[in-house]
Amino acid sequence: MFDRNNENLKLWFAPPLSLLIIAAHTPKDIEITIIDEFFEKIDFTQEYDLVGITAMTQQANRAYEIAEIYRKKNTYVVMGGIHATVMPDEALQNVNTVFLGESEETWELFLNEFKSGNEKKIYSSSKVTNLGFSKRPRYELINYEQYKSISSYFKFLPVQATRGCPHDCSFCVVSKFYGRKIRKKSIEQVVRDIEYIQSLKYDSLLMFTDDNFFVDRKYAKELLKALISLKIKFVAQSDVKLADDNELMELAYKSGCVMVLVGFESINPCSISEVNDNNWKMRQIANYETTIKKIQSNGIVVFGAFVIGFKSDNLNSFQHVRDFALKNNIPGQFTLLTPIPGSRVYSEMEKEDRLLKKEFWDNCSFFDMNIKHDKIPKEEAEKQIVWLHEQVYSDENVMKRNYHMMQIYKKLPPRWN
Repeated sequence: MFDRNNENLKLWFAPPLSLLIIAAHTPKDIEITIIDEFFEKIDFTQEYDLVGITAMTQQANRAYEIAEIYRKKNTYVVMGGIHATVMPDEALQNVNTVFLGESEETWELFLNEFKSGNEKKIYSSSKVTNLGFSKRPRYELINYEQYKSISSYFKFLPVQATRGCPHDCSFCVVSKFYGRKIRKKSIEQVVRDIEYIQSLKYDSLLMFTDDNFFVDRKYAKELLKALISLKIKFVAQSDVKLADDNELMELAYKSGCVMVLVGFESINPCSISEVNDNNWKMRQIANYETTIKKIQSNGIVVFGAFVIGFKSDNLNSFQHVRDFALKNNIPGQFTLLTPIPGSRVYSEMEKEDRLLKKEFWDNCSFFDMNIKHDKIPKEEAEKQIVWLHEQVYSDENVMKRNYHMMQIYKKLPPRWN
């Protein structure tokens, strides 16, 4: 789908922030190379004392292939990230050591024990990381020229201010991995990180990787005020409550926020009732169109995230989402409900025997149907999700959205004075 389409439809990409953070927590006398297979091949003839791999579920099998090659060379291999955290026994069959959860503190402990030959099989942090002690990510290790030269992605550079999300959505593992309480870096730390990126002459759009960037409104306002003088442009993720605070939206525009990804999830009240145990998102659904108008009127593109495949969905759901997106002039991320290991959806599907395969890691693309659905056959679901993207990202509809936003921009003051 992405390969054959025009310039309107590209994959999003940002270098792995986790590896840049781990590198920052590595002693300076250790030489580090970061290799990102999106942009460069691994030279397996190169010798290393230690190989560390991070992987999400859709990357797990490739991670294990890499690990096997190095272990056959008697190289010690460790693995962290979301998949290893939720599937540690599986990961341990393929690597020497597994890191569970956030690893800034356990990584430094491991390195000391590795040097003395006393390393453990599993390292698990006993407490959440205090972001106040988070070191500046080593952005200089990005192969930036290679990264910048490839035009087949929408590219971003990752920055993080907070971790955690209060909503605990059924298909998501963020709350399980980072917790529901929002933890924050200091304003000074975030500014420090961005100024360092600027000092490297990296000019890419920034992406705040925070799963709910604006949820702590007091903190968000102070941070946005500090960002204004940096004259950056960035995208962020938010829930719909951003639209309830006019000052927050105005500051977001002034500070350089050009787009927010908003998790609408569904426009079907029955489907969205499956997302949160406390029905938080279901209570917001009546205000979706008003929310979009408010955010857009402040000069910020709304990029909607939608999931199709809940029990109440059917083949008409694809058409309904398409009509909603076009009516409200929003681009979006349209995905099939994917039972990622560690999520409640995965546990439920496994219990109900609704998984099409026991292990389907390579198919966790969010465009593959991995569950048995009473109303949406697998082949039809995968055709329809392609149709939905091609409809929303047609030349005509992209031009219509651009024109809509241009009329708004004309009425707004410049972002920076």
